[in-house]
Parts: sequence; C-alpha cells; structure tokens
Amino acid sequence: MKALVKYEDGSRKLKLMVRPKPNAAAGQAVVRVRYAGICGTDIHIFLDDGGYHTNPPVILGHEFSGVVDSVGDGVCQDLIGKRVISETYFHTCGHCRFCESGYPNLCSERLSIGSGVDGAMAEWVVVPAHKLHVLPQEIDMAEAAMVEPLACCTQAVLEKGNLRAGDRVLITGPGAIGMMCAELALACGAEVTLAGMHADAHKLEVARQLGVQHTVFSDDADAEAQILEKTQGDGADIVFECSGAGAAIAIALRAVRKGGRMVQVGLSGKPVALNMNLIVMKDLSVIGTFAQKPIWWTRAIELLRQKQLNLNRLISGIYPLEHWEEAFDAYRSCEGFKYLFEL
Repeated sequence: MKALVKYEDGSRKLKLMVRPKPNAAAGQAVVRVRYAGICGTDIHIFLDDGGYHTNPPVILGHEFSGVVDSVGDGVCQDLIGKRVISETYFHTCGHCRFCESGYPNLCSERLSIGSGVDGAMAEWVVVPAHKLHVLPQEIDMAEAAMVEPLACCTQAVLEKGNLRAGDRVLITGPGAIGMMCAELALACGAEVTLAGMHADAHKLEVARQLGVQHTVFSDDADAEAQILEKTQGDGADIVFECSGAGAAIAIALRAVRKGGRMVQVGLSGKPVALNMNLIVMKDLSVIGTFAQKPIWWTRAIELLRQKQLNLNRLISGIYPLEHWEEAFDAYRSCEGFKYLFEL
C-alpha cells in the first residue's frame, strides 16, 4: 500500500513509500482509509522542531475516516463494511493513575497512531476495535475525518473552559482549531471575539459568516484596546489561545479579565517566555488541554449529528496522497483551514 512515512529522525525526513497492508491481530480492525486530515502536529513531525515526539519509521496521520475492511479474533464480524472513525490511542497501560481516573491522554505509556505507531496517511490502518466509532448517517466521510480535532476543541471549550451562556470569549488564532472553538463557544451562547493577523482577513470573514460577533486584527497597534472595547472594558472572561504563537499568548494574558481563565490549546513547537506577574497579579487560571478524553469523541459526534456545527466550511483543499508536499505547503501557507487526503 502507499503510505506517507517519517522514515528517520530529522527535519523533512518524510516520503511516500510502499508498505505492506496491515493485518488485524486479536481485538483489532483494519480500516480502509477514505479521508485523512493534516494536523499541526504532522507539521511539527515533518519539521522535527520539538513540537511532537515520534518513533520512526512511522506512517503519519491520526485524523481519518474510513470503512472497516477486516477484523481480528474476538471482534464482531458485523463491523466489517461499517463507516467509522477511530480514537487515536493505539495503546495505554490501563492501570496507571491517569488511565484509571479517565485520563488516558496523560498515560506515560500512551502510543498514538501517526506518531507512536503507524497511522492513517495510508490506504489501510490498523486500530484497536474498541476505539472505533460507527458513524451516524447524518455525518459525511470528509466531515468525519475532522472529528479528532473537534474532540480536542470540545474538551478545551466545554471542560477546560467551563463555558457558560453569556460569557465573553476571546479566541486567538483563526485556524481550524480556533474556528472549531469559536463554533463551539457560539453554540454555548457565548459572545465571541476572534483575533488574527491582517494576513488572516479571509479567515476572519468566514468566521463572521459562521456567526462570530467580533473580529480583531491582532497586528494592529491598538488591537488590545479593540479587544477591551468588545469585552465591555473588563477583558475576556475566557481566552482560548489556539495559535501557539508567542505574541498571541502574550496578548491572551493581557486581554483576559482579572479573575478570568486562559486555556492554552495551540502547540508552539518551542519554548515561549511568559509574563508570570500577569498570572499572579490578575489572579488568573491558566489551563492546558492536551488531546482528548474518550467522552469528548462521543460528544463531538453528537454535535455533528445534530448539525449544531458546520465543519465542511473549514475544508480548504482535498489532495491525493501522491501530492502530499503540495498539501503540506498549503497548510503551512496559513491561507486555509483544513486540508485532507482522499485515498
């Protein structure tokens, strides 16, 4: 099968290769991949910039949809032919304090598809069968390939943000993650301000079409004054920092109100200096969110089934896997939102 492989450590050590089709061991399923999404972590892996660890040689890709091709011993044969998506954790220990308390995303033995083990930027991928979610008919396959990042955002907004109707929310970074967080916040009844640079003008326009009430150019000299004006002079109740850029993180800390919450969603790929005095003097709660717990997959799927969100508007390009370099360049240009491979 054709597969996009990180073949060794180092920057840009990525190429299209021919790999054997995987077989399903006991408890596993082989899925014929239909769509696989490019994530920011895939770019960190491509650049080898320290933003995400891998075990090369490994096939990339952890966001995907597909159809069950075959199953191993102990797995219900009725799964074959079902339209599915899969949670990303191929292995967790199951008995550490994190696994036992419902946080498998923090397990020190966690191996995820696309980084720790072979992933879905290939014609077939093998996953534990109990990690599969059968898709409701209301969700199409392209949109389904974006459930994984949506589950991350659902955890960030609904759990870590503890969002309530009427909250004034600032989101920095109008990429796919920022837009998903914005749609979720709107669905919760928040008043949303989305900040991006002048280069993101077209993204901010899409955000307004999706219902975002306010947009701000973060590279304007008076950007923070604009944010204060749009948040009634106090600052945002909650900030979701979705870019990972140092300048945006600094703005987020200054723009959140006293006693407010900041949720760091974006990965920076390198250390960022913070003004810790702001955290102390403003009595802030600064929270990280990593990947997602299983419950947020179920919630994300239900939100899409109910048509409360529109992820298809975020698809900026669909490429064959053979054009992976073009697709990665498009992602890195920051001109669009989400890019998918169709296999």
